[in-house]
Amino acid sequence: MRIVHAVVAGCLVLSTGACGTGEATYAAVRAPAEAGDASRLRTVLGKMDDLPDGFFSHARPPWRPPFRPRARACRLLFDAASGRLPREGLAGTTAATYQGPHAGELAGVGVAVYGEGEAAGHLAELRDALAHCGTADGGTPYDRLTAVRTPLPGIGGPDAAARVLAGRVGGYPYRMHLVVARSGQTLIALVHAGLAPPDPARTAELTRLLVREVGTLDA
Repeated sequence: MRIVHAVVAGCLVLSTGACGTGEATYAAVRAPAEAGDASRLRTVLGKMDDLPDGFFSHARPPWRPPFRPRARACRLLFDAASGRLPREGLAGTTAATYQGPHAGELAGVGVAVYGEGEAAGHLAELRDALAHCGTADGGTPYDRLTAVRTPLPGIGGPDAAARVLAGRVGGYPYRMHLVVARSGQTLIALVHAGLAPPDPARTAELTRLLVREVGTLDA
């Protein structure tokens, strides 16, 4: 068991959310009438030049959660950040991960474009999931994160919400910021996590950047 969790911890330190390296891959789902949306999303996430200092700007494979949470609300959020956002009214979706400068630090992003009027309803679903994700655990004490009352200044209002989870992944200390946001008909799910506590200011900076960049999709 100790060997298994040591391997998991090694993946956290050395990768951006999944063991292995390679070019970013995208799981695109789109309505035939809006086939261009997935391509535009890939372009937005493919290279983010204005990421916070220390983040590698080139997109890597979508974030893969370190464990499958037992709580449905937490699963919904983890799925969204890995690119599996709500499907009703979905026109296009993609996901990517950006490696940060600190031990195991990463930013996993899932983005989806919806038909007229759908994004607001799905944001409400994700906000509700944030409110109900009090404990994310994989059924063992080695993988257990609980919500903490740590504010994330700069993230809030009708179109954005966030929550902080802290605990252990693979038996090692781990902290995670979960953010959901909307820009027009585009939804964003962000996880900013690491073995060292992520900086809330950098989470807010990432959120602002993503909202600004995906805002061009509605132009």
